[in-house]
Amino acid sequence: MSHNGKYNGNGDHDEDEKVVSFPSFAERDRLRRAEEKKNRPPREPMINMPPATKFLAASFLIIHVIIQILPAPTQFWMFDHFGFVPNHYTDASAFSLYALAGPLTYMFLHGSWTHLLLNTVMTTAFGAGVERLMGARRMIIFFVLCSLTAALIHFAVSPSSPNPVIGASGGLSGLFAAVLVMMQKMGMGGAGRYGIWPFVILWVGVSIMFGMMGAPGGGSVAWVAHIGGFLAGFIFLKPVMRYIK
Repeated sequence: MSHNGKYNGNGDHDEDEKVVSFPSFAERDRLRRAEEKKNRPPREPMINMPPATKFLAASFLIIHVIIQILPAPTQFWMFDHFGFVPNHYTDASAFSLYALAGPLTYMFLHGSWTHLLLNTVMTTAFGAGVERLMGARRMIIFFVLCSLTAALIHFAVSPSSPNPVIGASGGLSGLFAAVLVMMQKMGMGGAGRYGIWPFVILWVGVSIMFGMMGAPGGGSVAWVAHIGGFLAGFIFLKPVMRYIK
């Protein structure tokens, strides 16, 4: 039978036009992997913390590592000049320009790896939740306000103390107060007859107990500063949320 078309003969040209080329196994595998990669949900970061919380935790760690590699006399000098030392403000002979920075820098210094570890864990535990509620800028301002208040309360109780106060515990105590208020508002805690008062009493009691027992490394604990920062958390939470943009 002859073909009624443009071409006649054995039809080889028509048959070639009907051939469909299939991708090889390797090509199909590559296309499949590309499709899976395109449809794959984004991976969660290994350390899923908001930025301000990461900044605080990283700052504590980096500063501590730098201080640890310094000679012991230089470490003591750093604590004495960049820690918060009450008698630097009440004794004219002890005052120096470094004392102006002390209320801000003391919160980034830690006396031991145990001290650093405890405060870093508290930062990740309390800071992440508070930052997600109020945002990075507000959280940093809130943390600093609580830390400054902690230093002020300690100064009011021990104005002539020559011992440096170091550590972020005052600010972190304020973050814990914010966490308690958040939990109460979300109905996750403090909804009973006494509200969040059991948590408040427990925190104050633990702070006093550690103040009596001392730090793991043998140093003293500025428990008054802890309580001051904790109370500051309740005081500053609403103003920070209302007035800081």
